[in-house]
Amino acid sequence: MLSFGACSKVEQAAKDMQPGKAFLDSQIPPGLSPQYFPPQGFVWGGYRAKGLPEARYGVASPPINPRAQVMILADADYPAEAYFELTNQLLDQGYGVWLFEVPGQGGAGHYLLQNQSVFTRSYHDGQLSALSFIHDIVHPTKDKPLFIVGTGYSALSALSLAANTRDGAIAGFIAYQPYSGGDIARGTVWHRDDAVATYWGGIAQSWQMANPDLRTRVKSDTWRDQTKKAFTEFNSLHLPVVSLTAKAPPVLIVEPRDANGAADAAKTLCNRLSACKTDVTSGPQTLGETVAGFVRTHLEGVH
Repeated sequence: MLSFGACSKVEQAAKDMQPGKAFLDSQIPPGLSPQYFPPQGFVWGGYRAKGLPEARYGVASPPINPRAQVMILADADYPAEAYFELTNQLLDQGYGVWLFEVPGQGGAGHYLLQNQSVFTRSYHDGQLSALSFIHDIVHPTKDKPLFIVGTGYSALSALSLAANTRDGAIAGFIAYQPYSGGDIARGTVWHRDDAVATYWGGIAQSWQMANPDLRTRVKSDTWRDQTKKAFTEFNSLHLPVVSLTAKAPPVLIVEPRDANGAADAAKTLCNRLSACKTDVTSGPQTLGETVAGFVRTHLEGVH
């Protein structure tokens, strides 16, 4: 009985423990080009949604009163710092910008017993965290709407939100090179001498070298399974049912021009949505121009 009581107390204590806190003190790597610096006035914060670990967010505003806001969902492959260049591009166009990392990845808070791998209990956790954050913190309006941008794995989250969210203040979604099914590599533990194959990966490597808290890179089995499940459920959507519930927000799927099979993958995903178009760009370096053009076109159509 004493042993059972002790175990019960340990289990209850584990349940009562608060999930992890977000990392809010990243240091700029030495030698980094200024175009990858955080914007002037940029600040980090942590946000907890319904008992989940803290999401990590950052925010910056242009010097003028913005007509719209853009929320960038960080990919699980990179810490949010990798998107400072994109953030600066959008600020230069006069839009307010939010960076957002869902629990379990990057510098966001960890789940209990997560260890050092990217993790989630359910792919719904990240979407719940993002939507709660928008409602509680961002407060978009029809006069100053919000546009959501996702890249890679987070682009799949953006597409799922576009399919299931009907909020007149969320005016559109942009998905850059979204995950389109198939195996997901587990990845390797971070090393300073890793060969970096992608543009954002090179930027991330610099930030991770200067900030050990941002080195969570290996993808857990649970996270990979949940991501595949999210893709399967997105592809099982029945458009006649979804599209008739309310007016669908516009969606733009963007692929790099030189990616093999990218156009076909984008069209296949677009076919699951009732207000979707595709586009190409020369790469991440010019994504800001594409996003700003999408936002501007919508705002001009509304006003």
